[in-house]
Amino acid sequence: MYSQNISEEELKNKVANDFFHHKIFNHTRIIGKIDFCISYDDKSLFHQINFLWAEAKKGNTADLIESFVQLILTIGKERTFEENLPPIFLGAFDCEKIAFLEWHEIQGVFSQNDFNWNVAPSNHESKEFLQLYKDIQQNIESKKLQFDFSHDKSQLELFIKENFTLINKNLQKIQITKNNFVYVYQRWHESVKPSISLDFEAEKPDILESDFYLADLLSHDNSTKEIMQNLRILLERESYKINLERTPSGRLNFSEVSFNDNQKAHTTFWAIYERPPEEEYWDYILERRDLLVPQDIRERKGSFFTPQIWVNRAQEYLEKALGEDYQDEYYIWDCAAGTGNLLANLTNPRNIFASTLDKADIEILKERIRNGTNLLENHIFQFDFLNDTLFDKACNNHQESFDEECKYCQKSKLPANLIEILSDEQKRKKLIIFINPPYAEASSYGGNGKPLVANSTKTYEKYLSLVGGNAMNELFAQFFFRIYQEIDGCILAAFSKLKYLNSTNFITFRSAFQAKFLKGFICPAYTFDNVKGSFPIGFLIWDTSVKENNEKEK
Repeated sequence: MYSQNISEEELKNKVANDFFHHKIFNHTRIIGKIDFCISYDDKSLFHQINFLWAEAKKGNTADLIESFVQLILTIGKERTFEENLPPIFLGAFDCEKIAFLEWHEIQGVFSQNDFNWNVAPSNHESKEFLQLYKDIQQNIESKKLQFDFSHDKSQLELFIKENFTLINKNLQKIQITKNNFVYVYQRWHESVKPSISLDFEAEKPDILESDFYLADLLSHDNSTKEIMQNLRILLERESYKINLERTPSGRLNFSEVSFNDNQKAHTTFWAIYERPPEEEYWDYILERRDLLVPQDIRERKGSFFTPQIWVNRAQEYLEKALGEDYQDEYYIWDCAAGTGNLLANLTNPRNIFASTLDKADIEILKERIRNGTNLLENHIFQFDFLNDTLFDKACNNHQESFDEECKYCQKSKLPANLIEILSDEQKRKKLIIFINPPYAEASSYGGNGKPLVANSTKTYEKYLSLVGGNAMNELFAQFFFRIYQEIDGCILAAFSKLKYLNSTNFITFRSAFQAKFLKGFICPAYTFDNVKGSFPIGFLIWDTSVKENNEKEK
């Protein structure tokens, strides 16, 4: 039907004009490096509905199986299906013939964990190409639907008319994975969030948009309880249920949030995406909740995910500094734990404690325990390290006998066994404070309705006169100094900026912070998610039971 001498581009144009000319078809879309795309032309949709992704070859000698394999390698390399609706069909054609293969017939290929997708799809001699060809050749040959452009023209036109339609039962939804769940959140934020009847700005930081997204994402038939029972926000059919105690900001509780459009935007949006994701991604999505937290809240709470490469390196350095049996011989407390990734791969949960400012993170940590994370639920607790008291603190009227019923007496939020460790000088020497604390500065805040951060904590007020305002404007310095003063004798193993070792603003801090340096390494800040700047971050291990001047560590 088409000349063997025309170029590939001309062939694609002729096929599009001859067979996909109906007004519902958009054949001009360019999706990554896919040769030929046919989509449903409706700009009102959140996502384009794709009917066909195809590989085109000029001439008439193409092996269509090879063309399918090249197309599959192209899609797998770019993970095209993670940001676009997968098509109903894959296709391959040359100037004489065209073949179609239903997407679901090869969808499982993209789930292979041990396949190297990072190869040139056009290299038909690569090991990966030959392996994939061998694996799927028989399936494609038995399942493909092939037409000759000349002899089967009417049958091809009928096939397109009957199958390239929105009522096709094989229309696919986008699969949500660890690679695209943030992208999907951004689309959700634009499309669904405005339909939720809640003033999110007024409720920050107690309630975040991302908590509602996770409730949506980790649900089945609009019910989060089918999947996750302990998230802070739960989707229950036509509304969200919120399990909140009185919030730190003092606002009254409310237990239900509805939609302001009868759930129309929500229904339309989730018709495009498959949920819940595959179970293998659940723990990762919960662990990386920090990627969904707004920048200002992330900085305030220290929600900066420590890359696994540096977590592993830090644990190696702890072993070098404290011995190969340190996990059995020492207690470990991450008092800025977030969702707990710093504690990954530790093997003795009886000796591990995790606390964080954010209650939602605590609930995610507990949910991760149910999914296999090696922590104990009663060793996880909500605790504002820069404001809450470590031990029970009696008011002036109850100095002789602490009164738990008194609203002015402050009850410690720490587990009893951790309080016991902190109260014992010898056990404190066997306690590792293992943290990646927040890096926010007070100078970054103030004005325009933003909260002051570093200079509004009780730790700042308590130790300002000892260390000076320049150093105490840094949240990580407040963590360090409270640990040094109130958990004296412990091992401090922490990621942080290095300015406390060399900045003139920290001269007073260095004179007061007398500890023995054991081991450490430096890594670039840009390797940490959402940390801006080109400064170094150090992981340094200090023994606070040995008082040494650390000026020399510069």
